[in-house]
Amino acid sequence: MNKRSTYVTAGVVPPEGGTPVGARLRILATTDLHMQIVGHDYVGDRSVGHHGLAGVATLIRAARQEAAEQGAACLLLDNGDLLQGNALGDQLAQMPVTPTHPLVACVNHLRYDGLGLGNHDLDHGLPYLRAVAGAIDMPLISTNLHLTDPGPLRRWAVVSCLLPAVGGHPSSTLQVGLLSVLPGRTAIWNREVLEDAAEIVSPLESLRSAALTLRAEGADLIVLLAHMGIPQKGEIAAEEDICALAQIEGIDAVITGHTHLRFPGADHGPRKGVDTQAGTLSNRPAAMPGFGGSDLAVLDLALERDARGGWRVSQHHSHLRDNSAQTLADPVVLSAARISHIGTRKHLEEVVGHTGRPLHNYFALAMPTPIDALTARAQAEVIRKGVAGTADSALPILAATAAHTAGGRGGPEHFLHIPPGAVQRRHIAGLVPYQNAVWALRITGADLRRRLEKAAEVFAPLGSATGPLLDPCRPPFHCDTIYGVTYAIDPQRPRGARITALSWQGVPVEPDQQFLLATNQFRAAGGGGFDRTPIADVALRSPLPLTDALIAALATGPDHPWSDALPWHFDATGAQAVHYTSPGALPFLNDIAHLSPDPRGMTASGFAQIWIRL
Repeated sequence: MNKRSTYVTAGVVPPEGGTPVGARLRILATTDLHMQIVGHDYVGDRSVGHHGLAGVATLIRAARQEAAEQGAACLLLDNGDLLQGNALGDQLAQMPVTPTHPLVACVNHLRYDGLGLGNHDLDHGLPYLRAVAGAIDMPLISTNLHLTDPGPLRRWAVVSCLLPAVGGHPSSTLQVGLLSVLPGRTAIWNREVLEDAAEIVSPLESLRSAALTLRAEGADLIVLLAHMGIPQKGEIAAEEDICALAQIEGIDAVITGHTHLRFPGADHGPRKGVDTQAGTLSNRPAAMPGFGGSDLAVLDLALERDARGGWRVSQHHSHLRDNSAQTLADPVVLSAARISHIGTRKHLEEVVGHTGRPLHNYFALAMPTPIDALTARAQAEVIRKGVAGTADSALPILAATAAHTAGGRGGPEHFLHIPPGAVQRRHIAGLVPYQNAVWALRITGADLRRRLEKAAEVFAPLGSATGPLLDPCRPPFHCDTIYGVTYAIDPQRPRGARITALSWQGVPVEPDQQFLLATNQFRAAGGGGFDRTPIADVALRSPLPLTDALIAALATGPDHPWSDALPWHFDATGAQAVHYTSPGALPFLNDIAHLSPDPRGMTASGFAQIWIRL
């Protein structure tokens, strides 16, 4: 049974007769920790620049002490994507879930009051999720995830905050309701996990009914843990537009996340309902504390009684506290993760192959990369073996690879580079950041063109002036390169009409031509805005892990036809654009000599900016 923490101190001025007329509540929150317990990049085998959750723990302790000194109640919440995100998370998902499980031990030590669910928390499967929910001392909540067998997971929770006695008057209790919602598209992204076991309900409708239920159960205030981002200017607001959710009657404060950005602050531009200075969404106090333990959100709420005697938020202050390299690490958190951390690093040191040339993706989305080619070869071989002896074996095999770990919001260190020589298991872990099975899809030439057009939407519209190559509102991993065909991309043309010269073996692809596409389950389910594949068109769901296939592909050497293939090129005569990449790319400019690269220094955030001719 989940326990509820009541570690709270609040000082208020009481009215005549007893209970306080005013109170203070401090809400502390984390989000998108992605198993960053100790602040280690397991792919690069280096620090991420802070101590992860161990550093955040120090910020939490200080913030709680301040709350006590200021006479404020204090809650600690997490907004999801805690269970998955790196090789340590993959290792822990294979361990028995007991009180000594490192993740369980950490959240119990920090005395979280409630945990919300993120879409990646489903990646290791529902049995693991239920096991974690049963082992932790606080409720694990998802309001719009309706499971056939929820086990210890809860749709909502009410936690108690003690408002202690002041001036001889008796103490009282503040009841805080907690709600948590996943993006509706989780049903697409995690289809393989949720199929026949769960339903993702509309966040808007589920919150409206749940908020009424919580109020009926006696909640004085309601905090929404919304695992979804704040749309940027130019982005289309979805059904779960966070501003629409924030203004649901009964919700008093919002913690948001999912997009790995910070709020309040400069990460978001002006938009209706979004106040980046005051830290409000639809006039509700709100915060988004980055990702990977980069920040701790602090929401200070001043409360007062309304005319009916209920509590309401009268003032607030929203801010983030940076978890820097100078923030001391909590020794208990470090100790809880120590053995698993050392074991994970040792496992990733194993040599699994060799490469005679550097493999990197510094120029991902400026051209197909050697890493794209390796991944495509691995996926194609999985499918070739899987369909051998079936009617599908007669179809031409294509392979789609996504541009993940390619800069973007991850920063200038968020690229892959495997130097010539030994290839370690940590390098392979970088090639497979998510637990995605390889699927084979039957597609037509028309389907293929739609997929390529969708992928080409990541490029910014190029005009006469030189601008960024990529649209900053579209993540790089929304772009697939497809091997086995050749094609050209013209970012000067409107979205939906950018693919030209699409050919297979030198012959134009016909709309009704049949292919077998090797891709991952995320794309097959419609992830990234791609077409969702009907079940009847899924030729194979391979049980072979992609990591094993990549290791096998390394052993085939560079003689594979796709090793040096460039399936696509730009066809935008006279156009120029700026490609932002890691400074580590500068020694490899010869790789893009055909684009006439012209380095133009560094950005304030550390990216190398290279002008290219398309």
